[in-house]
Amino acid sequence: MALTDLSRCSAAARHRGDSLAGSAPVASRWLLVEHPGPWSKQPLDTPPMTGRIGAEIESTCASFGGRALLIRRQGRRAADPGDPSWFAVDTVRGTWVRGTWRTGEDLLKAARALGLQLSASDTDADPMILVCTQGTRDACCAVRGRPIVARLVREWEDEVWECTHLGGHRFAGTLLTLPDGVCYGYLDTEIAADVVRAHLSGIVAAKLLRGVTRWEPEVQAAVAAVLAEYGPAGLDDAVPGQVEPARNGAPARVQVFGDGPVPDRLTVEVEVEERPFEPLSCGAGPKPHVEYRTRTTVTPS
Repeated sequence: MALTDLSRCSAAARHRGDSLAGSAPVASRWLLVEHPGPWSKQPLDTPPMTGRIGAEIESTCASFGGRALLIRRQGRRAADPGDPSWFAVDTVRGTWVRGTWRTGEDLLKAARALGLQLSASDTDADPMILVCTQGTRDACCAVRGRPIVARLVREWEDEVWECTHLGGHRFAGTLLTLPDGVCYGYLDTEIAADVVRAHLSGIVAAKLLRGVTRWEPEVQAAVAAVLAEYGPAGLDDAVPGQVEPARNGAPARVQVFGDGPVPDRLTVEVEVEERPFEPLSCGAGPKPHVEYRTRTTVTPS
C-alpha cells in the first residue's frame, strides 16, 4: 500500500485537508483488555467475548461513560506467559484499577470495575500510549500504525501498546494517551516520537489534536482551537467551562479558562459544518461527515 495512494482513506483525507479537531472518540473511562489477537473486525466479537459476553461488556462500559479497547504489546504474541492484564482508567481523575483475566466472565467483572471500583480508586494510573493498528477495520490503521509503534517502543517500551479502533480510519495514524485521554491523528513515523515526547513533557501538539475523549466534540474542537492559536501550551492551560449548546441556528458557545500563554477567559463559537459525501474508510462508499468551525474571542474580565 502506497501511503500517497488517494484511493486509501488516510491519504485522501490528508489531500482534502479534513479537520482533526472534534473527531476523538467520546469516553471519560476506558476499559483496556490485553489480547494478543487476532482481533475481529468488531473487537468485542473477538473470542472469548463473542456473543453475550461482548454485548454485556459494551453495554456495561457505556453505562459508566466508558468504552473498551483491546490492546497488545508490539507483535501478535506477548513474551509474558502469565495471564493477560486488564486496566480500567478514569481520564478525569487520572486513576485506574487493574487486574488479570482468563475467561469471558472475568472480563465482565473487569467492565463492572469502571463503576464504583474505579470511582473509589486513588491509585494514579501509569502513562500509556495506545496506537491503533487494527488492520481488520482498515488497512491504513495497520500500515501507518505499526511502524509508529515500532518507533515509539525504542524510547517508551513500557508505555506503548497496539490497540483496536480509535475511530476515524482516515486520520491514521491515530494515538491515544492515558490517563489524560488525549487523542492525536495524522501521525507518521517521523513525527510521532516528537509528539509523544512533547506530550509527556506537558505540551500538546495542537495541530494534530483530535480532542480529549472526556469532552463532547464541540468542546474538543474549542479546546483544540485555543491551543492551536495560543500555544505551545499544555492541556491544563485551556480548561473548558460552561457550554451553551447550539440552538435556533446559532453556534454552540464554549467558555475556556486559560493559564500560561492562554488568556484568562475566552469564548469559542463552534459551528457544525456538513461536508460533502466522501469515502471515510478504505473500500467504503461515500458517506456524510461533519467538521467543526471555530471562532475565538477573549472575554473581558
